[in-house]
Amino acid sequence: MMVQNENIKVFFDESGKRKDKPNLMGGLSIPSKIYSLPEIEALSQQLRDGTVKLHWKDVTGKADYRTNIVKALNLIAEYHHLLKFNVIHYDYSMLANRRGFGEDLIDRMIYTKFPERIIYGLLRGYGRTVDITTDIYIEDSTEYKSFQLNDLIKEQLNIQSLYRGEHYVVLTSQLVPKGEEIGVEITDLLLGVIRNIIENKPDSESKQYQIRNSVIISLLKNPKFYSLISNIKYFEWSNVRELTEINFNDYLQIFIANHYEYWK
Repeated sequence: MMVQNENIKVFFDESGKRKDKPNLMGGLSIPSKIYSLPEIEALSQQLRDGTVKLHWKDVTGKADYRTNIVKALNLIAEYHHLLKFNVIHYDYSMLANRRGFGEDLIDRMIYTKFPERIIYGLLRGYGRTVDITTDIYIEDSTEYKSFQLNDLIKEQLNIQSLYRGEHYVVLTSQLVPKGEEIGVEITDLLLGVIRNIIENKPDSESKQYQIRNSVIISLLKNPKFYSLISNIKYFEWSNVRELTEINFNDYLQIFIANHYEYWK
C-alpha cells in the first residue's frame, strides 16, 4: 500500500482575554507546499523586513495598513479550498464564577485544553494512506511561556495520535515573536474578522467599527474569502461537557443583513 507523506503548518492565536469578550481562540492549517509558494514567501519576507504590518487592530489606522491587511487576506483566500480554520468561542466569566477554582487553574485549563482541542481538530481524520507531519507555530505570550504551551501541545497531540490511531505526528512546536511568521499574522487577522462579525456592532457605535464593518463587507464580496469564512469550524463553550458546533454562516448572514448598505 502506497503511503503519501505530507507536511502541514499549523498556526495558533487568540483574540480577547478574560473580560474582553468575545473570548476566541483559533488555529489555521496550511499545507507546506502552499505556505512555501513564492507569493506567500514574498509577503513573509516583507513582514520580517518590517515593510508590512499585519494586525487587525491597525485596520482602523493608516490607509496603507488597511490596504496591506486586505491584500494579505485576499491572497490567503486564493487557497481557501486547501485551508482549515477552527475556532473556539469560550466564556471566561463562566469559568471565573466557578467556586473553589483559583485563577491559575482556570488559566491552565484555558491555555492547555482549548488549544489542544483546536489543533487536534485540524489534524485528525486523515486516511491510512496519508502520513501527516506537522510543525506548530504559536504567537509568543507570557501565558504561553509560563505553561510551556509549545512543549505541552506537542506532547499532548502526539499522545492523542497514538491513543486514537491517527495518522499525524507533531515534529516541532514553537513560540514565535510577532512579525516573524505570516501564518500567525493571518490567523490574527481572521480572528479579528470573526470577532467583528460576532459583535455585529452598528456603524454608529464608533468610527472604528464603521471602518471595520466596511472592510469586512468588501472582503466578503470576494467569493473566495466568503467561502473561507463561511466554512470555518466554529465551536462555542459555555461550561458544559461538550463543545457545541455552530454553523458560522448564520452569524455571517446576520452581519451582512445589518450592514447591507455596503453590500449593494
